[in-house]
Amino acid sequence: MRKIRYLGLDLGWTPRDSSGGVVLEPTEDGGVRLVSADSLRSHEDTLRWITRNRGRGSATLAVNAPIIVDNLSGSRPCDRALLEHFSRYRIDEYANNSVSASHPRTMGRALMRMGFDPNPASEGDRIVETHTQAAQVLLLGVDRPIRMKSGPIGGRKEAVDRLRELIEERLIEGGTPRLHLSPELDQLMDAHLPDLNGTRLGELEERLEALVCAYVAAYLGQVGPDGCAFLGDMDTGYILLPDPSRLKQQPEA
Repeated sequence: MRKIRYLGLDLGWTPRDSSGGVVLEPTEDGGVRLVSADSLRSHEDTLRWITRNRGRGSATLAVNAPIIVDNLSGSRPCDRALLEHFSRYRIDEYANNSVSASHPRTMGRALMRMGFDPNPASEGDRIVETHTQAAQVLLLGVDRPIRMKSGPIGGRKEAVDRLRELIEERLIEGGTPRLHLSPELDQLMDAHLPDLNGTRLGELEERLEALVCAYVAAYLGQVGPDGCAFLGDMDTGYILLPDPSRLKQQPEA
């Protein structure tokens, strides 16, 4: 039986950085279920994880990193468009180019050679770039994205706790598609924060970011590309986001 899979990848910025990976599968009632969440140690480990989890059916992989990057300096048009829509929410600003985003660019090209099509309208395996801070605004209704991975460990744990509360409220209890409970999801939602040191906390943060990515992939799978926001283009790079109806209501900065 061919199964559709939605993969989320919070990609490390260099080959030495760790990454987080999450796999969702659709349920019979139109929801999605988390089937695995992994911490990935290297470029090779990440490629093996994708190969192992893409499955025998079509897979949509959403990556929290730039995958189409051809400008030698400055920022891509889609990065500037993102700031125009979301600067009021104080999302982080990045100058994504072939120098600063060398590793994500290399990873994107490798995945395209593996058969992942960057066209969101593709009917086979596809890879899309998303942005988890902007996705938080649209999916979770926050006025400021919840930032993790940096700062004092106590503040990072508070951020994780707040993000998990919003995931439960907005995606598990009221999401479209609804995120169903599973033992693998429970491990993310119930991980005991006081027991986590910096390394283990970082792994949890990456898996939660990957969950947001995978949910965006599932959203695309459910509503199709016409139901998503598409900032940029296929030549210079793009960022795919859920719920364009809310995006249109946001004034440009």
